[in-house]
Amino acid sequence: MIVASSKPQTTLADMLPDCLIHTVLSHIGYKEAARLTILSKSWLQAWLTHPNLEFSVYNFKLIKEVDEILDRYRDKKIPIEKFNLSTFGSDEVVPLIDKWLRIALQNGVNHLEFGYVDFGRTLYPLPHVFTILSAKSLRKLVLKDCDLMQLSLSSGYVTNYCDSLRELCLLGVCLNDNMLQTLVATCPMIVSFTIKHCIGLKKIELRNLQKIKMVSIHIDEKQPIEIQAPTLEHLVCCGLAEKTLMLDIGACQNLKSLKLSSVRISDGFLAQLTSRCQFLESLMLDNIVSKGLEKFKVCESQSLKNLEIRCCSGTTVIDAPNLESLDCVGNEIPVLKTAKTFGPLKHSRLELYSRENISDLWFRKLRKFLFNSNSWSHVTLHFPSCIKIDLENWDPCRGIFAIPQVDVLNVHLIGSLKCPSFADALLWSCHPRKLNLFSTKQMITYFNNLLMYMKNSSHSNPWQYQLKDLRVHKFDLEDLRRQPVEHNERRRIRFSLYWR
Repeated sequence: MIVASSKPQTTLADMLPDCLIHTVLSHIGYKEAARLTILSKSWLQAWLTHPNLEFSVYNFKLIKEVDEILDRYRDKKIPIEKFNLSTFGSDEVVPLIDKWLRIALQNGVNHLEFGYVDFGRTLYPLPHVFTILSAKSLRKLVLKDCDLMQLSLSSGYVTNYCDSLRELCLLGVCLNDNMLQTLVATCPMIVSFTIKHCIGLKKIELRNLQKIKMVSIHIDEKQPIEIQAPTLEHLVCCGLAEKTLMLDIGACQNLKSLKLSSVRISDGFLAQLTSRCQFLESLMLDNIVSKGLEKFKVCESQSLKNLEIRCCSGTTVIDAPNLESLDCVGNEIPVLKTAKTFGPLKHSRLELYSRENISDLWFRKLRKFLFNSNSWSHVTLHFPSCIKIDLENWDPCRGIFAIPQVDVLNVHLIGSLKCPSFADALLWSCHPRKLNLFSTKQMITYFNNLLMYMKNSSHSNPWQYQLKDLRVHKFDLEDLRRQPVEHNERRRIRFSLYWR
């Protein structure tokens, strides 16, 4: 017997307790949470009290909606944990910005982000920044495209320390040196500080930050940087390569990671840094310019474990006996000098973007580099085309048993010119355990047929023994399933070769 019931079926969404629904919604964005309101009335009610608010206001209709939502949060005293407000400059929205920020602060916000976009490049004057900073609930503050130059720094204006703030991020903010020093002095307990593309500063000086762990600085002008922070552990500094970076981090002896990008450094800077910072574990150099003969000297570093060098021309001297990971990326084959104490690496990666005319000399230099360095886990080569290599002036039999070993060799080919000498030069330069070729179907097919011909040929090649246990797989990069590729000729394909 079938009994019909008029009661609606209970779904899994209805069975969840309110506290769990609130937890789920608190981990997703405001717009994403709005889509879940169709599940049940419980989910709708939870969304109406969602603690994370994200608004991008760019027309009059949205201005009215946001104002009504925040009025409801104010009147019902609904807690706000995160408030992200991005507005476009207009006469209608400007009078409401201070009101909305004030409601968020009154409702206990701990993560506040405010960004202002004006196509006339007018920055938003934020007169109540110290009122915002003094909020006891606030832990993180992000300001974008605001003008702090009009603030008064009279003794009666800044009254208390902002002991609650832990993260401060200034993006495209206009401020002078005095305002920066006041902000730093007002927030001595911040753990993370980011200043990116700010205007009006002649010098960036960070002192007396008692708890600071992470600093990220992106500059557009030649601005001296002085950091006196014994507790600092992570530093990122990016600038303009044509500007000389005047960086003083002498009192940062507990530094664990350092990233320098697009800056000039003085002679001996790295040697002094690595010898002084006894806890430095990770160092990244990206597009660094120096005048020294030994441009990048990493010496006497017992703690360094990870080193990454990107687009840095010149000689790199490494004396780091405990180094575990080495990454080299650039347009030129690097020049490395390593100390005798330089041990085997757990991870090593070389990536080269070839922009010059590739010749037999280039492959000679590559082979010499790979042979003189530690064995490399991954080598990635980018070629504009598969070009003919002149092999008349080299002795392919010389050094048969000294071909450098590489775990994985990735080769990216854009062109489709068929040149057997290119494969000869490539496999003469190193012996990969696995070769991944990224190119078109036409080039993949040609390369496959060429290697199979060489494998079965009676003609002796210095590297022919590598093909003894050759196995081949083809992958379509759009679905990555092993399969014969019968798609468009221009589609990118990965072609893998394995040696046992």
